Amino acid sequence: MAPVSAGGPRGTRVGGAVLALLACISMVSGCSRVISGTPTTAGGPAVDDVAGLPASNGPTGPRDGVADADLPVEGTDHGEIDGVARNAVSDVQDYWKVVFPEAFDGKQFDAVGKFVSYDSTALGGELCGQQTRGLSNAFYCGKEDFVAWDRADLLPRLENSFGPIAVVTVLAHEMGHAVQQRAGTMAEKDSTLVSEQQADCFTGSFFRHVAEGDAKHFQVSTGDGLNKVMGVLSYIRDTPGESDFTGADAHGSAFDRVTAFQFGFSDGPKRCAEMDADDVKQRTTQFRFWKQAQESDLPVDEKNLAAVQESLRQVFKDTGALPPHLVTEPLACTGVRGTSPVAYCPGTNTVSLSLDDLQRIATPPAKDDANSGYGDFAAYAQVASRYALSVQEAAGLPLTGQNAGLRTACMVGAWSGLLVEDPIGQRNPVGELRMAPGDIDEGVAALLGDDSLIAADVNGDQVPAGFARIEAFRLGFQDGFAPCSTKYST
Repeated sequence: MAPVSAGGPRGTRVGGAVLALLACISMVSGCSRVISGTPTTAGGPAVDDVAGLPASNGPTGPRDGVADADLPVEGTDHGEIDGVARNAVSDVQDYWKVVFPEAFDGKQFDAVGKFVSYDSTALGGELCGQQTRGLSNAFYCGKEDFVAWDRADLLPRLENSFGPIAVVTVLAHEMGHAVQQRAGTMAEKDSTLVSEQQADCFTGSFFRHVAEGDAKHFQVSTGDGLNKVMGVLSYIRDTPGESDFTGADAHGSAFDRVTAFQFGFSDGPKRCAEMDADDVKQRTTQFRFWKQAQESDLPVDEKNLAAVQESLRQVFKDTGALPPHLVTEPLACTGVRGTSPVAYCPGTNTVSLSLDDLQRIATPPAKDDANSGYGDFAAYAQVASRYALSVQEAAGLPLTGQNAGLRTACMVGAWSGLLVEDPIGQRNPVGELRMAPGDIDEGVAALLGDDSLIAADVNGDQVPAGFARIEAFRLGFQDGFAPCSTKYST
């Protein structure tokens, strides 16, 4: 996050959006709005699901007692990683053989020409016109129709961080590029980013198949299992601030990639085929950020907390809700459990926090340090979540339960979206804070973690499924406050 000068641009979109939110809160049955993803109506089914599937933790990874796939792999060393990879591409290919005709007007899915394993640490070797030494990658070679993977560095590294399901994720994505070629879903003018987003989306549609228990060799739970899958997409994102959606090699931020995955998981391959440059541009967070100063973090201190508090006041001012007091020390509160690093007390309308704990969360993430933080935005989003509870309290909404957690995540997302300014005029920002490169990805990482308050109720009880947490945040970020009331109404 970063401040702008006092004379910087100001927006006016927020007033009507927040008033609409409170109007819907007061008379939910009379409010409706079309939102992206799976259609939902106010007062609909419980939200403890993942795109219609029960939200639960459970086994994720290879199934026990299932014979390995009988699929030729060139260059294999017959090791464990290649066994996982072989079974993964076999399951993905079996899925597309069935689904492809249904999704693409009766066309048949032609099997991929070959699969190749290689060692990126070994001398010599060439694939698809590239030297394999030092090529820590997995890829689909369109001109020769094969999928290849590095068994020596990339796949072991991903498996070490996320488990065997990471291998399935990466190879399902590469198989997605084979689907593109066979289905003709890419236009000549489409960028690499569109291609990558489609492949992420096709990955999501395959994982719906796995989550429903229909894959031969693998299983994934809709709770911590899908969290790992989305964590892989976050891990292989573009480096924040170093690329934008117009770049020739852009693959997408973590937010972009997870969003595309969720579209495929929720809506299936036909939604993926609809992705084009306009679709991606409307939702990407890879803007060319308007000021170089935005590339620096906003340290967690009392001065910057005051700036964030003022930003929240401006975003929520038209609700009529009395802004909560903010104190930089933990306080006891009757009737609710204390939460760390920030807590909201309804009885006194107070947000209390621990600066030390927030500063730890704001520490920039380090890939090799499990105890590192998420970044500055993730810390300030915790504060925003407790502030959002004060608005819900003023509106008479319940502050406990999963709907409260998801409504909170949605409102934090809407606040975040109102701080984005981009050069193509899609957003009309509010106040003097702006999102910086990587901020939204920090939020995604925190939402996939086990200890975030962004999608938690007043007692700190977090919604179990990371998929649902990110979906709620995304709806707010992209569509404003209205979905927060229509989808998570009670």
